[in-house]
Amino acid sequence: MHRQKIIAVGTLVLVSVLLLTAVAFPGYAKRWGPLSGLGSEIRHLATGSTSIISSDSLVSGSESPAPEFAQGTWINSEPLTLKGLRGRVVLVEFWTFGCYNCRNTLPSVKNWDARYRDQGLTIIGVHAPEFDTEKNIENVRREVVSLGIRYPVVTDNEYETWRAYHVEAWPTTFLLDKSGRIRWLHVGEGAYDEIERMIQKLLAEETKPSDTKPNSAKMEKTAMTDKVVKTDEEWRKELSAEQYSVLRQQGTERAFTGQYWDNHEKGTYYCAACGLAVFSSETKFDSGTGWPSFYAPISEANITGETDTSLGMFRTEVKCRRCGSHLGHVFNDGPAPTGLRYCLNSVALRFEKKQ
Repeated sequence: MHRQKIIAVGTLVLVSVLLLTAVAFPGYAKRWGPLSGLGSEIRHLATGSTSIISSDSLVSGSESPAPEFAQGTWINSEPLTLKGLRGRVVLVEFWTFGCYNCRNTLPSVKNWDARYRDQGLTIIGVHAPEFDTEKNIENVRREVVSLGIRYPVVTDNEYETWRAYHVEAWPTTFLLDKSGRIRWLHVGEGAYDEIERMIQKLLAEETKPSDTKPNSAKMEKTAMTDKVVKTDEEWRKELSAEQYSVLRQQGTERAFTGQYWDNHEKGTYYCAACGLAVFSSETKFDSGTGWPSFYAPISEANITGETDTSLGMFRTEVKCRRCGSHLGHVFNDGPAPTGLRYCLNSVALRFEKKQ
């Protein structure tokens, strides 16, 4: 009997300690489970809201750029490189859709994407899975759509990018300046105000000409860094009457009348107003609607969406991010892998055949 009491008391103490730990550290990041098998390179670490803040001290002395992304499957974008994104501030977040801490950070990350993308911020979600179900690309695509993630996501199933950045827990957030150097590191949830202030600081910094050596063709596809602003009179002079009606007055061409609705050639579709690459033939599909339709843009960084309540309905308008011209609308009835249908006007586009 005495022995049973000792066991009971011991069990109670253990439970109490576990409960106190959960209360004291409610933001634990998801641990590596049995799947890790990666040796001592990845420690079983649960950091919660613990932050390691570099600001200007931890890594500002290094002139070396951050490691490039390892090969993976890109969602919401063509493959991006940090070299191609020079001149923009880049937020890199390591996450996996099964991590509740990662889901808790999403509202802030999506808010930064919406607020600062036009000002020069690019967010990259590096999806480093824990379990086999998180390695399945179709599961990742489904979760990206379900969670409302519009910024680029790249898979890291072999943990190559994870190792290159010396990541130890989900979520881990890095901020890179316009020269591609790491200026901020935070592990776990929290520090949202501090991260946003650092985003603002990095966006305000000037970039030395030597810091950026963009590949013009790639930059046009992956990162919109310049704005085109013209007066209404200038647009009227440059565009045809039909182009002006659609691009600048949110008009819609009649179905089955446009130049590209039945175009099956391989190539790139550019904004007819400013020439920014917006869609590719690789994501074009036959929707049967009579308008050119795509399930994804070339890059989310090159378009923007706005709520359209005209015609007595709620729709999402698709606009060119460089010049603000109306391209069409996006609907949630498209094919896999995104489930989206970007329904565009031919007159708002200029097609160049792939050579």
